[in-house]
Amino acid sequence: MMILASSFTLYMLISLFYLFTALSEWPLILRQLLSQRVILALWVSIVSSTIVAFIGVILGVPTSWMLAYKDFKGKSILETLIVTIPHAYPPGVVGTAYLLMFTTSNPIGNLFDRTGISIVNTFWAIVMVKVFISTPFLVSLLSEKFRSIRETNLEVIARSLGASDFQTFLTVTLPLSYKAIVAGTGRCWARAMGEIAGTIVFSGAVIPGVTQTMPAIIVFEAQYNLPIALALALILSTFSIVILVSFRVLME
Repeated sequence: MMILASSFTLYMLISLFYLFTALSEWPLILRQLLSQRVILALWVSIVSSTIVAFIGVILGVPTSWMLAYKDFKGKSILETLIVTIPHAYPPGVVGTAYLLMFTTSNPIGNLFDRTGISIVNTFWAIVMVKVFISTPFLVSLLSEKFRSIRETNLEVIARSLGASDFQTFLTVTLPLSYKAIVAGTGRCWARAMGEIAGTIVFSGAVIPGVTQTMPAIIVFEAQYNLPIALALALILSTFSIVILVSFRVLME
């Protein structure tokens, strides 16, 4: 068992850190880091992912609570559809679905067109795709945490002492689950930072400062200029590792 576990661990660590063997590229990395194109792409990636994480908390916490505490017919099917399947759903398919949804020949797209609101090839197209792909990571983690809290019956005791559902959530559920909320938010944010296929399809990912993200530049440059793609990949991976490790340290 330990041999298999060690083999998998070694495989994951090599895959994660192999980019850093290209340390001789640091002069190129620094030049790219200071370029306006990269700064704008990093800004779009960070801002869109942060908005997605915020939306994830606002929508994901109530959804997780519902899945953990409310018993109704078809709940397992619903959870599979909105949590489990999005984990494995091809992001490119998500982008294509939204692209179809917002064409003017579609009722939804026609409604937005009549109101003068454009979604396709905009910053908010990035956000929409990332919310679908990233928020289920938060909901999955948090719903399991809520279920474990429910099994302790501490909330039942709080209600028996006269606390309302909202008071019980604030005084019992939230203090016991805040670490899971923070961890889930970190996962949501990190997944949003790395999203590429769906955003390329729905937002185009070519307008600097608006729809062009770091992963998009890496994909495009890898086809024509591998050294620059490598430099950008090192920047993004370093940034992501530092942020996620920081999240983990804060949760200890």
